[in-house]
Amino acid sequence: MQQLSALDAAFVNMETGTAPSHVGSLGIYDQSTASSHPVRFKDIIKAIRNRLHKLPELRQRYVGVPMGLDYGYWIADPNFDIEFHLRHIALPAPGDWRQLCIQVARLHARHLDMNRPPWEIYIIEGLDNIEGIPKGSFAVVTKFHHGLIDGQAGAKLMGAMHDLVADPVLPPCEEPLIADRMPTAVELLARASINNSKNLLKSSKIVAKYSLPLARKATSVVTKKLTGKKNSSLIPKPPRVRFNQKISPHRSFEAIDFKLDEIKAAAAALPGLTVNDIALGIISGAQRRYLDDKGELPDASLNALVPVNIATDGRDVEGKNKISFMFPNIHTNIADPKERLLAINSASKTSKSNNKAMDGRALLDATQLLPNSVTNLIIRNLSHYNLMRHLPLTGNSVITNVMGPKVPLYFAGAKMVRFYGLGLPQDNVGLFNIIFTYNGLLSISATSCREVMPDPAFYMECMHESFEEIKAALFAEEEPVETEAQVDQAEDEQPEEVVEVARAPKAEPEVILKSEQTSTVQPLKKERPKKRSQVKPSEAVETAESA
Repeated sequence: MQQLSALDAAFVNMETGTAPSHVGSLGIYDQSTASSHPVRFKDIIKAIRNRLHKLPELRQRYVGVPMGLDYGYWIADPNFDIEFHLRHIALPAPGDWRQLCIQVARLHARHLDMNRPPWEIYIIEGLDNIEGIPKGSFAVVTKFHHGLIDGQAGAKLMGAMHDLVADPVLPPCEEPLIADRMPTAVELLARASINNSKNLLKSSKIVAKYSLPLARKATSVVTKKLTGKKNSSLIPKPPRVRFNQKISPHRSFEAIDFKLDEIKAAAAALPGLTVNDIALGIISGAQRRYLDDKGELPDASLNALVPVNIATDGRDVEGKNKISFMFPNIHTNIADPKERLLAINSASKTSKSNNKAMDGRALLDATQLLPNSVTNLIIRNLSHYNLMRHLPLTGNSVITNVMGPKVPLYFAGAKMVRFYGLGLPQDNVGLFNIIFTYNGLLSISATSCREVMPDPAFYMECMHESFEEIKAALFAEEEPVETEAQVDQAEDEQPEEVVEVARAPKAEPEVILKSEQTSTVQPLKKERPKKRSQVKPSEAVETAESA
């Protein structure tokens, strides 16, 4: 029996009818590598059941305290049934990428049952018409409540579910699976009376911790106002765009793959750049193109909310979620891609420095200032009365980066060929971008809603063109500058008849692009995409059955 931390409880409390609080993933597997080909649903159930001793989160369910007087608890469910959490479906013909994205969005929009361990896994067959994916492959869609795992825990969970070889030799598990007894209401209230006194002491320490830095900051702001100097903020104020509105309950999802070698080559083209800078540059350029196409590109730059793991230095952090946030400026207001990348690199360094100065625990500390019952009431009223739009923005979209394995992984003997993350868009922050690296590929996925982003495939086209723009800027060949003497000498040596020889065009690299129309490998696009400002959600989002 483990009590939720204040941040874990916040993810439980922030769940509303239009905004569930779960994250997930989409993995695509080639079952031709499995010795028991084809892989059957019972093989998948067996593969997960044999790993339950490594995956304690799969058996934990939520138990709330009466009247929300204290943070809830995770207990090992005494009525755990693995087959309730595993679902088996198939796409209708032809089974293409567009149908898969629509189905994934529909599954991700559904709430999890909090009376059971809050997770689900869907096995989707019928993937027979996706370019670059072997025919007969299947997809695995996972959903886990964010109060149960964060991004880093999700990556570890993925590692525990997979093998490094197609046919591993697994020793039999002799560890018994121990279940907890359901606590009574009296027991929970007795614990709450003790914990609330402890939480009051924690709150006083947090106030003392931040009172002096906040007082210094306030003094600095007043001084700069009186002297006429420009005020600098730790969190730049971003403009409000279409990503920052109340979201609908209907999800949209898309993803794109890039070759990791090309990303690394682009990062090496400018000293100091990193792979993460290039990925942020791709997203920044895509958001600039997307908003410009809608006629909604602001003059000021957009900001990003970037989750940061604060448990990497060995500090003991309570709860399942061990994250803080950075708020870097992604400089969508800079047209030149090279200048934009350098500005993003500088902004990322500044954000890391600011986060370190705040000890990286500001978010965790803030969630402990008020009792759980008060925060629950505030969050639900903010959503119910659509008051989130009146709150100041800290970021326009979430951008998180998860580093995956560099070698192939296998699930029930099937080789994983693609992997994408699924985020949790919320009111005021309706776009969630996930960067994931796996086995030589870097994927960027976008989870949103139909009101915020009715045309996610076009957003991926903007990603593709953004990277092509970056490569053109970083790898442009500079023409040699000729001196006047060289020009005169060339004119003297010029023959009477000049034969022009056409140079063979350079081979253009390709980027794997999942588009709304097809899932083929698209060549470089030099023309600007057509305007889609007038696209209606009902026209842009079609059903899988109509494909």
